Amino acid sequence: MKAYLGCDIGKTRTENQDSIRAENFPDGVFAVVCDGMGGMQNGSAASKIAVSAAEERFRSEYSTGMEPEAVCELLRSCAADANQKVYQAAVYSEMRARMGTTLVGVFARDDVLCSVNVGDSRAYLLPAEGPLKQLTVDHTVVQLLFEQGMIREEERATHERRNELIRAVGVSGRVLADTQILPLQPGERVLLCSDGLYAMVPEARIAELIRKNPPEQLPELCIAEANANGGRDNISVILLTN
Repeated sequence: MKAYLGCDIGKTRTENQDSIRAENFPDGVFAVVCDGMGGMQNGSAASKIAVSAAEERFRSEYSTGMEPEAVCELLRSCAADANQKVYQAAVYSEMRARMGTTLVGVFARDDVLCSVNVGDSRAYLLPAEGPLKQLTVDHTVVQLLFEQGMIREEERATHERRNELIRAVGVSGRVLADTQILPLQPGERVLLCSDGLYAMVPEARIAELIRKNPPEQLPELCIAEANANGGRDNISVILLTN
């Protein structure tokens, strides 16, 4: 399994509040994307703290061949560590400012994917054939309204509350993270990204870019496409291929 990464400030922001990381292990790849919130400096700090905390916890406790269920528990612990460190940074800062970040992380082997997420940064699966499939569920007001039948599918992308999170890393002392295990088939690819990509580039177009281009070019091409469409947010992309 190989990882290809890209991160860009976009066209309208004055600071990049996204942080990304990928690390190779003997039997797979750990990857994480965080999109900070809470003001420019606070958001940037939150995402950096969260990525570093998650990576440190995973690296210190992962062992080769660990069962997928145990990997998911470790990923949940990574999110909990990230949450605690961001929350403490906010509490002990001079401004006592509110800080937070999204987090989506995976450990991918050639045949299985374990994921964790909090917020609205996403993990997608692109099968050998067929459309891009969103694996994670957004923790947003709009997603909740949709699940409750209060808005239609087509309203989600333009709803005035589409950017409001109901879960985030670092905004309280504890966080609830979602985890899942998914078998991977030969030729399937995994994409992690912040909303700066999927809010600017349709999923069908993302799938087309992945299928038509070498994986090492994909992050740069996705970023260029998002910027060409307005680049209204920071853009983070990690592509995993087996």
